[in-house]
Amino acid sequence: MKANKYEIKMTSKFKKDLKTIRKRNLEIKLLDEVVQMLANDITLPQKCKNHLLEPKEMRFVGMPYQA
Repeated sequence: MKANKYEIKMTSKFKKDLKTIRKRNLEIKLLDEVVQMLANDITLPQKCKNHLLEPKEMRFVGMPYQA
């Protein structure tokens, strides 16, 4: 297997999130693909891009997110 451009370190927060994913029977394969893309400095597809993290009540109605 090819070495990654960046080293992957599992933080305690990531481990907790991974445990939650396993409990919910979600596909870990999808998460692994995204992590590998990030580790190899590959641009993520649009569906994996950042999104608004502010509460909905603080957004303007109909205001699109500018990437």
